[in-house]
Amino acid sequence: MKNSDKKDRKNIYRKAMYYFDLWLSKGTLSTIIFLFVVTGIFVFIIGVLARIFGGQGSSLGKSIWDTMNHAFDPGVLSGDSGSIFYLFLMLIATLIGVFFLAMLIGLINDGIQGRVEDLSKGIESVVENDHIVILGFNESTFIILGELIEAYENQKNTRNAVVVMDNIPKTEMEDRIRIEFPDTGNLTIVCRSGSITSSKDLHRCSVLTCKSIIIASYDDFETIKGILACTKILDGEEDSKAYITSVVYGRENEHAARIAGNDARNDQYLFSVKNDRLELLMMENTVSKIITHTCRQNGLSKVFTELFNYTDHEFYIARRNKNKDLYLEMTGKTIRQINRYLSDVIAVGIIQENGSALIGDPNRVTLGDGCQLILLQRDDDTIIVGEERSVRYEPPVELYKAVPSSILIIGCNEKLPYILREMCKYLIPGTIVYLSADPDELDQWLTDEIIEEMIDNDIDSAIRIERKDKPEGAGERLKKQNRKRDQHKYIYSLLSECDPQYVLILVPDELDDDQADEQALKLLLYCKHYKEMHPQTDFGITCEMRSIANQQLAQDSMASDFVISRNIASLMMAQIAENRELLQIFETLLSSEGFEVYIKPAKYYFHMQPDKAIDFYSLQDAVAEKGEIFLGYKRRTAQGDLITLNPEKLRNGKKTEMVFREDDELVVLAESMIVRQ
Repeated sequence: MKNSDKKDRKNIYRKAMYYFDLWLSKGTLSTIIFLFVVTGIFVFIIGVLARIFGGQGSSLGKSIWDTMNHAFDPGVLSGDSGSIFYLFLMLIATLIGVFFLAMLIGLINDGIQGRVEDLSKGIESVVENDHIVILGFNESTFIILGELIEAYENQKNTRNAVVVMDNIPKTEMEDRIRIEFPDTGNLTIVCRSGSITSSKDLHRCSVLTCKSIIIASYDDFETIKGILACTKILDGEEDSKAYITSVVYGRENEHAARIAGNDARNDQYLFSVKNDRLELLMMENTVSKIITHTCRQNGLSKVFTELFNYTDHEFYIARRNKNKDLYLEMTGKTIRQINRYLSDVIAVGIIQENGSALIGDPNRVTLGDGCQLILLQRDDDTIIVGEERSVRYEPPVELYKAVPSSILIIGCNEKLPYILREMCKYLIPGTIVYLSADPDELDQWLTDEIIEEMIDNDIDSAIRIERKDKPEGAGERLKKQNRKRDQHKYIYSLLSECDPQYVLILVPDELDDDQADEQALKLLLYCKHYKEMHPQTDFGITCEMRSIANQQLAQDSMASDFVISRNIASLMMAQIAENRELLQIFETLLSSEGFEVYIKPAKYYFHMQPDKAIDFYSLQDAVAEKGEIFLGYKRRTAQGDLITLNPEKLRNGKKTEMVFREDDELVVLAESMIVRQ
């Protein structure tokens, strides 16, 4: 029996300790509650003993109150009087109080420290509405954040928030953002740690209440998984209007990504042609088209960069609920007529009732009921409609003449066949395209099948393609030699022989970012040096670079040369995340069908006379007379080409005028390079 009693007492003790440990393990609050309970029991017992044996106090309640005062205020003990036993009891109460306060302060300190550590892990849920979620933390993330800071600069009366999540410690992300953006303006940036493919982690970012989701991963497979995870969550909530903006880098992954993001719903409240959850940018396709446009028009990359970012002027859609007066007065008018009333913006097209974008001849595109205007403006502000301005200009004396050009492409990669296909749709008959690259690489990307396809479709009938293969060796032997041998002499002889108007530099896909930019930068320097040695030459340079830092370095040191990088996709994603209809506008401007961006001589639009100015209302009307849309102008200066989009048409109530020179050019939206007679 005695052994059994000992075992029972031992089991009771173990169970008590077990439940006691469970209670304490619940956290700081449970420990504090336990401390208060134990201290209260001791105060009650001492208070009862003091009433019975101490002879102090008129009642039991008063005795317990005095005991509690001794516990929480040790100074009370110095003024006590009574029996030795009573003073001894009060001393014990005071010691218990000191122990209690020490324990309480320690627990509170540990609780606060633990909470701070939990917050630093970035595992707390986000409570935001109409925010943007960015999944991925890399170079593109900083571009997107920079654009959103610019976008919200004039929105001081609303809460603007961005949640950034990736498998990176929250404190590390916050430190890097703080260094890059010391002042985030009106934008609140919240960082969270987690997987972009985990439903639990995505819920913590409050994706159901967000405005849009940007997947900024460089890995296509990771992107597709992220699209699947986000689509599954969003489709489970009918009230959510959030959508996904993402980039896919490989053409072979496009179809899978589109399937992953398409919910195939017919939602009449989503103002979009495709009522799915995904707005997808094809990186390779987008950059190929941009390169195709810019490599034959000097300065066009600057135009695209400005149109695709929030720094100066960009495209907006004038919402009917914000611009009632605009639509009340302008409905039924053509784009050409509307632009005579607008002083600080340029109307370029409309979003039709079915959600599709229409950019075309400003004399024919009419603002109908239910349509919304596409505008080029500085900020998304309410549009002020002024009075109709009169226009006056003389027809041009010089008529457009198609002049063949020559383009030299140095290097080769996977984009080459797509660039050639796109290029052939725009070039004037008689144009020559020279290809200079490793013979094996040219054979790899410009296969017989691709050449036959171009011939079958008469794609290359307007131009002549000549290969200028590097003369020394081929394959691996040539690549090894190229690492050791300086290529500047070959580049100089190539430029001298081809005498191109435009130079396009491509680097192999298999090189990493640093190696690719190193090779591109060397070629850029060779071209710059050649131009300095031969002042009579005047060719433009387009080069795709991968690092933004290297791109900026190249632009700073070569102001007249134009560099394209994959940051264009990040700029576009930032705008599409704010307004998904913009993807259609961008695709329209980069497509060979319909209107595209061109830079054309100003002399083909109106009669230039020395010292005779023309106001910008008249200038945009002269462009509209040719069936095109005026966006801005380009002027050569000592510091390089100056491109101004959406110039100020009114200043202090008077028309702004400008004297154009013979070599000034206009930035326009048109169907082709040819200016209509």
